Amino acid sequence: MTFRPGRPWLLVLTLWTQVGTGCGDVEKIVAVSYDDRHTATELDVYLPAGPPPPGGWPAVLAIHGGGWSKFDRSSMARASERLAGAGYATVNIDYRLVPAGQYPAAVQDCLCALAYTRAHAAEWGVDPARIATFGYSAGGHLASMLGVAAGAATHQPDCAAGVTGPPAAVVSGAGPQDLWLYPEVDEVVEFVGGGKVAAPELWDAASPITHVAAGAPPFLFVHGEDDWFAGVEHSEHMRDALAAVGTPADLLTIPGGGHLINRDAAAGRYDLVVVSTDTAEAWLAIVDFLDRTIGARGVR
Repeated sequence: MTFRPGRPWLLVLTLWTQVGTGCGDVEKIVAVSYDDRHTATELDVYLPAGPPPPGGWPAVLAIHGGGWSKFDRSSMARASERLAGAGYATVNIDYRLVPAGQYPAAVQDCLCALAYTRAHAAEWGVDPARIATFGYSAGGHLASMLGVAAGAATHQPDCAAGVTGPPAAVVSGAGPQDLWLYPEVDEVVEFVGGGKVAAPELWDAASPITHVAAGAPPFLFVHGEDDWFAGVEHSEHMRDALAAVGTPADLLTIPGGGHLINRDAAAGRYDLVVVSTDTAEAWLAIVDFLDRTIGARGVR
């Protein structure tokens, strides 16, 4: 599963559209509030066709990217439909963005959404013990935080759904894992809530790699080798840290893969393109990982 260097971007996107989604229509439940205190805390549910299997569908909590300050769950809609088509109920969430979502608020929202999903699992035909997280960029960071830091006191949500434990598996696409690898760029400083000198403890606490300990769920990292925003070393270091404590962790690198494309420089418009996870190779790896961890092949 490799990405051929030099493949044109249009061909990459064409390959993505040609990857099958599975059989049958996907059922959608839209605009569900998982925390009524905030307008940004809504989710959409994508259910596979047909009745759920005994015990319920395995599920994925999808978390969008955007530097913790931009975009919404619509950027994960296509991936959510494809996951549902592959047999995974998918809960595609929004969360508070910076400034309201400054750390740890965004992490708390994601945990609240996971708790809400588990609380409503029977209603949606979902197995609450088989829920993975999947995010890209800032969403990959948040997916990782749920995997290794769900139990941290600072991250416990106070929403009606209550607290919950970590997911059963994590897929992180191009996710920042060690915020100290960044210079003091605006996106990171604004999310953390201060610079490295002023708030070093927050740079530690907001970095998934700081929370690595034995007992974390299995991880899959997908990362473009030429990612300019979150260098591939983020995933490499996190994979190695997890492996060192006995946690299964795999990394699929996409040669030539970047982070986002400027579609219209003259207009100053930037469109998020999920380059590392939005390829045929990555899709096969993600579904295989889910099959082995929370899907039929992962059930003992």
